[in-house]
Amino acid sequence: MNFYSAIKQYEQTDINSKVENASKHDFIKIVLEELSKNLKTLKYAIENESKLSKNKSESFAKIITSITILTSSLDFEKGEPIASNLFNLYDFCRRQVLDSYKNLTTKGIDDSINVIDDILSAWIKIS
Repeated sequence: MNFYSAIKQYEQTDINSKVENASKHDFIKIVLEELSKNLKTLKYAIENESKLSKNKSESFAKIITSITILTSSLDFEKGEPIASNLFNLYDFCRRQVLDSYKNLTTKGIDDSINVIDDILSAWIKIS
């Protein structure tokens, strides 16, 4: 096992242990943190790595998964109008990331980072 795969395995184990013991609120915080991290990784990969970068494709897949998790966690019956507002923000980020990934640009990713970091900051203040 090389150094990078050991680090990757450690990070995955750390995330798994956090998720296993997390409340619903903590789980959403973890997903938001991972989403923010992967947005920044995708931006870096687009700016600095080859067109077929493994980091780019992995971070993109994780971003889409995180947004799907966040969207599906919304409670539209009990959480209106906040749930609809969050849905619109997550959908905005999804569309921006798709466009940025397709066109190898970072403007939409930068916008998404700002949105997600603002949501994460508010989420942390709630607890």
